[in-house]
Formats: sequence, C-alpha cells, structure tokens
Amino acid sequence: MIVLAALMAAAFNGPDSAPALDAVKTCNRAAMTDLAKAEPHRRTEFAAAAYAEQQAIARERAALLAQQVSEATPAGKASLDLALAQLDVRQRQLDDAHAVESSWRAMFDEMRADYLANCAQTKGGKVQ
Repeated sequence: MIVLAALMAAAFNGPDSAPALDAVKTCNRAAMTDLAKAEPHRRTEFAAAAYAEQQAIARERAALLAQQVSEATPAGKASLDLALAQLDVRQRQLDDAHAVESSWRAMFDEMRADYLANCAQTKGGKVQ
C-alpha cells in the first residue's frame, strides 16, 4: 500500500515537463529518445497503481455499504459516514490523478509531434 501511495502521489504532480520541453527546444535527440523509451513504462506504472487504488476503493466501499444495514446506533452511523467520506476523498484524488495523467499524455504527444516536425532533419540542433 505504501508503494501504491508513492506512485499515486507522483501521479498527482505528474512528470516534470522541463526535460521534455528542453529536449524539444534544443532538438536533443538523445534526451528525446530516452524520454520516448521511458514513457510506456511510466504509463504502465501509473495505470497499474490507479487500477489497484480503484479496486481498493471499490472493495472498501462495498464492505462499508454492507455494514450500513447493520449500523443502527448513531455512533455507528457517524463512524460509517466518516469512513465513506474518506473514501470519497480518495476517489476525488484518484480522479485528479487521472486528469493530471491525461494532461501529461496530451502534452507529451504534442511535444513528440513538435520534435518530429521541427527536429527530424537536424542533428545536434543543426540542420543537415
């Protein structure tokens, strides 16, 4: 669960765009190649972490909703409501992580297109 939390925390912030932007601006082929090679693995890690978190939220919500029928006391209901509210917070965080990831993917794809359009005929920033 700690590894999952670390992956999701990184996803909330998204990858650092500066190296990719710099690679495109300077037509740095080696840097762009490294980024392009690493991106599928990074995306897989994000997808696996997001999937695991969504599963955990769904399992915990199902267990809490099953308890809801048996919780007749005010204290039990308050405790259940708090637990459900905490799950809602986790779900919103996961939704935010998906939004950040989607924005990163769109930006990365645009940077890759920019690189191919403007740097494909250069080597080391010089037109061949």
